[in-house]
This record gives sequence, C-alpha cells and structure tokens, in this order.
Amino acid sequence: MRRSFIDARIDAMLALCDRHSFKLPPFALWDEARYRAQPVSAQRINAAGLGWNVVEFAPGAYREQGLTLFTTRMGDWRGLATGGGRLYAEKAMMAEDGQRAPHHFHIVKTEDILNRGGARFVVELFKVDAQGVRLDEHFKVLKDAEMLDLAPGARVSLEPGESLTLEPFVAHSFWAEGGAVLAGEISLVNDDATDNYFLPPLAPFARIEEDAPMRYVTVRDHAKFV
Repeated sequence: MRRSFIDARIDAMLALCDRHSFKLPPFALWDEARYRAQPVSAQRINAAGLGWNVVEFAPGAYREQGLTLFTTRMGDWRGLATGGGRLYAEKAMMAEDGQRAPHHFHIVKTEDILNRGGARFVVELFKVDAQGVRLDEHFKVLKDAEMLDLAPGARVSLEPGESLTLEPFVAHSFWAEGGAVLAGEISLVNDDATDNYFLPPLAPFARIEEDAPMRYVTVRDHAKFV
C-alpha cells in the first residue's frame, strides 16, 4: 500500500467527519515532527494502539475489502481481571460504498457498532463456536432498545443514529450501501492483536511503500518514534 494512498484515504475520512460534525482528537493531525517533539505522549499513543489505520483485508483490494479507521480511546486490557481502570475503547471508521470488512469475531470483546452518519450500514451475522465454526442456530442481538431474533447469515441494516450490540462469538461482516458511512465502535477494552479472529484468517498486511512524504502518522508508524 502506498503512502500517498494512505494519506488520501485519511483526507477522505477527515472530510467525512467534518460533514457529520464528528471531531477527532488533536493528535489525529500530528505529523512526524510533532510525535518526535512529544515523546511521552507518543509513547502513550503507541502503547494504547491509538490513531490511524488504513487496512486492506486482501492485498490490493482496498476498494472491495478495506477500511479506514481511527482509534480514539483504548484502555489497558490487563485491567479486566481487576475490574479497575479504563475498561472501554472507541473507534471511528469510514466505510466507502460497497466496501466490506470480512467476517470476524471476538472471544472477549463485546462491542456496539454505530452508524454515525451517511448512507446505510449493513451488518451480516452468524454465531460461531470457540474454533470459529459457523453454528446453524438462531441467536439474539440488541439493536438499540429492540432485541432481534436472527437466523444464521441474517443482515441488519443500520440507518444513521442506529446501533447494534455484538457479543463474543457473533461473527460479523459489514459494509456501506448507497454511499460512504461514518461508523463507530464502542467496546470493552481489548487487545486487537489477540482478539480479532477472521474467517478465514488474514494474510500479513503489506509493507507501506514510501512513494511520498508522510503527512499523517499511522499505527504502523509508531515504532519509529518510541
């Protein structure tokens, strides 16, 4: 993935946030010099995995299977055992028209998926067991104040303002339909490196091709500054 492409997708998400009056924290606009000038803050951002991520779930297929996201908040998942501290997380996501995140599930994390503005946001769901095998059984999902009884593979459409609560072992895929969506995720604190199970598993992400100066710092760049 090229640096110029990453920066262009971040530009597009910032514009989408502006259209829907959703403000990201100031460090969303920090450049390399600002990270180097504030090493303590840079270390905190890196430790929590905060910031930008432009993801291709399949190599070269961002338009079909991709996502641009910004992690705004992430506590320390190691505090779950004690029940103390910042035990929640939040992300903002841009899904472009037709762009799909593949099915995945979590073992620990419960999350709310939100449509903060834009087009329709569609979520496709089914239950899995601990090995990620699809289960042929109905299950319940909370859509705001309404409890839904869903069959395997059901699709739930979220209009702006609506949300869906996804518990562990509920595999989900989602995409925008009819335009771009500014989506959100509010969840239990989690370790993204160990509690994201994709069906099928993803190949390692490609290296960033530095074809242009870096205008925005991504999660994958943090190691350069700490």
